[in-house]
Amino acid sequence: MPRSAATALLLATATLVATGACGAKKAETGDSTVAGPPTSLAAQVNRLTITLKKSPTSDPQSWTLTCDPPGGDHPAPRKACAQLAKSGAKTFAPPPSDAVCTEIYGGPEQGTVEGVWRGSKVRATYQRKDGCDLDRWAQVSELFGELPRVR
Repeated sequence: MPRSAATALLLATATLVATGACGAKKAETGDSTVAGPPTSLAAQVNRLTITLKKSPTSDPQSWTLTCDPPGGDHPAPRKACAQLAKSGAKTFAPPPSDAVCTEIYGGPEQGTVEGVWRGSKVRATYQRKDGCDLDRWAQVSELFGELPRVR
């Protein structure tokens, strides 16, 4: 390939990468919000506030969690950060509105997660009322800690 063609190809590739990195998206669905990446490095810190209610009438428990490095007052920040790192892009997304969920009750617990994860604002709620919710809860279970087993 001639040198000028290689240079043109390199410039075109760099332009496409830069253009793609600048876009930001925001999606809101039901009880969860995920916003696109902010531009400032300070805003890309992973910092979440986790709230757990073990029953509708119990007092809420709240923790903060930071990752990279793991910290905050969360009781197990390393486990929680490791699980979030593995759970992927759908971590805070609600189940699809057309999802067919099994009628398996997991317990009365309810949780919320709010803050910034991987540079995006998040707000998600979690329950254990059916199979879809149990699956979502399992993906972030380390955020809420150990729960009593349902018999």
